[in-house]
Amino acid sequence: MSGKPTVGEYMTREVETVSPDETVATVARRMADSDGHNGFPVTQGRTVEGFVSAGDLLLADEDAPVFTVMTEDLIVAHPDMKVTDAARVILRSGIQRLPVV
Repeated sequence: MSGKPTVGEYMTREVETVSPDETVATVARRMADSDGHNGFPVTQGRTVEGFVSAGDLLLADEDAPVFTVMTEDLIVAHPDMKVTDAARVILRSGIQRLPVV
């Protein structure tokens, strides 16, 4: 083992998620009522289906299910990935969040 820190040592483990079938209005309300969340992973059981951000919800029909507006093409990390590699992925891709699966 290289001794370098891994993503698993730093990742947030208690993550709020939303269901793909929740409505845009419901998720927007959760976001507004949350402590600084501007997006949520969209999960079905233990599977990450996508990510929904405030921007995704902005002009969407409030009755639309979240799966119709979420981003599905995600870049993800593994808990065993080195933190330096995860940082490199974030910097090169311009993303703000790196879900760990």
